[in-house]
Amino acid sequence: MSRTEQVARPLRFQFRAMNTDVEVQLSAGREEAEHAATVVKNWFETQEQRFSRFVADSELNRLNASTGWMPISAAMDEVLSLAYGYIGLTEGIFQPGISQALQASGYDLSFEKVQKRQLERPLIERILRTKTPESSGWKEDRYDHSRPSWIQREGSRMVHLDPGAELDLGGIVKGWAVERIADWLQRTLHIPAGLINAGGDIQVWGSPDHSQWTLQVADPLQNQGAVSGAIRLQRGAVATSGISRRQWQNTDGSFAHHLIDPRTMEPADTDVLQCTVLGQHASQCEIIAKTVCILGSAEAVGWLNRHYDRHDVLWMTRDGSIYFRGNTDTLAEHWPGFDPDHRFSLL
Repeated sequence: MSRTEQVARPLRFQFRAMNTDVEVQLSAGREEAEHAATVVKNWFETQEQRFSRFVADSELNRLNASTGWMPISAAMDEVLSLAYGYIGLTEGIFQPGISQALQASGYDLSFEKVQKRQLERPLIERILRTKTPESSGWKEDRYDHSRPSWIQREGSRMVHLDPGAELDLGGIVKGWAVERIADWLQRTLHIPAGLINAGGDIQVWGSPDHSQWTLQVADPLQNQGAVSGAIRLQRGAVATSGISRRQWQNTDGSFAHHLIDPRTMEPADTDVLQCTVLGQHASQCEIIAKTVCILGSAEAVGWLNRHYDRHDVLWMTRDGSIYFRGNTDTLAEHWPGFDPDHRFSLL
């Protein structure tokens, strides 16, 4: 998601944190908006120091290096509790214990540094012509998907990792951080309308004076900056995930991306290039989008039917087909940039 618009434009701020670009748009007086934007920037920087596996002394790395029980912060406790719930709702597809698999696939440095190592070939050529290793079923000797790889003792904020386990919370932290700070801006600073966008995980809220946000959806089949359609809403959340942005080619010529399938502990072998989800909470939309991408179209439909019938979900496959599952009554209102008559399937 990028390039948001409104009839009356709010003040816009942008900075980089948590290994992504963060965009903030606030409907307020300049002094109030600048103060709020500074708070937002400090919030994201604090969470990066807490949750990043690329910050040597982050709380996450201290937890991964711990033996026995370790006391954790309230924020870490909240994110781990949220993650625990999503393990069940995704039927094991969302897993925090994938850090070692990410490193083994080549994502052992921050993404900007990983990009510098990859061979110079056009982005979409690598995506469309190279496939990840085919799935071979659950690898029980490498990961037990039936339970999380950490144990939380209720009420005491104490966590104990299984021997050898390492957590990566990048699949949930951005969405959580977006919705938490958006809620704080509304409840505490009483900002009447705003947008928080952390690398495609977006939370928006509006007012009678700022009743609609228009969010443009990037086209994964085109060059950076190209769009495939738009979403329009007053309040809620949108998240986009896919294999076309955080992907790389290793020195041995193998193709990899950041969406790890816990059934193989390798980058997902999927037909889905990109998935966008519209709902109420950024973290939930993020989890749904990533799960659809990992499962692929055929499995994703069944999973969505079992768990998420109140979200709009749109995804694009490698052959350029677009699939939509959601409320068709509000399709024209919320997704005005997509043409159902052009390679568009309603599920």
